[in-house]
Amino acid sequence: MIKLGVFYCPEYNLTIEVENIKSFFKEKSKKNKYLNHLVHSTIYVFETDEINLDSLIEIFGSLRNDLTPVSTQINKWRVFEDDVLTGLNTLCLEVELTKDLLFFQKKVVETLHKFISIRDWNNFKGDLKISNEKYGYPFVGEHWIPHFTVGSLDLNPDIIINDIKPLFNFPKKIQFNNLSMYVIDVDSHTLIKSIQF
Repeated sequence: MIKLGVFYCPEYNLTIEVENIKSFFKEKSKKNKYLNHLVHSTIYVFETDEINLDSLIEIFGSLRNDLTPVSTQINKWRVFEDDVLTGLNTLCLEVELTKDLLFFQKKVVETLHKFISIRDWNNFKGDLKISNEKYGYPFVGEHWIPHFTVGSLDLNPDIIINDIKPLFNFPKKIQFNNLSMYVIDVDSHTLIKSIQF
């Protein structure tokens, strides 16, 4: 069994900005997660049998023919308090969810989800539970909140927000014009295929 992530990776200048903010919070937090992860916006994460990998890579590559760039913008900071995945407070740059971006995610998920290995357990409720059972990932559809994670931190949300106010200018226009598929092994990400469109 392997875990795969399908990510949008932003252009160089935005990547550097987010990496600098990650470094800032490495100094401020005692306990954290994700600060060492590559800068990306997650489109889809799922588990599959390793035997599916070659087929998945081929089908993932074919998405180049089905997707067009989606323009949107980063509008604000967001803190996912007591994050269901980490138990910490997760700081993100929230991306505006447009109809085009929602279609973009659904196209990716509908193309790849037939390869998921269904998990018998999850701690999710409501839309998250339904999505996880159908797609093997709890954040598919209108309840998806696209974002760039800075890190999950053991800091009070009010302190996080006060510290970051001067670190980023809003709004910032971006274009989802690429996808990358990574093998995820805890905090390690290994690139297996990238596409531009």
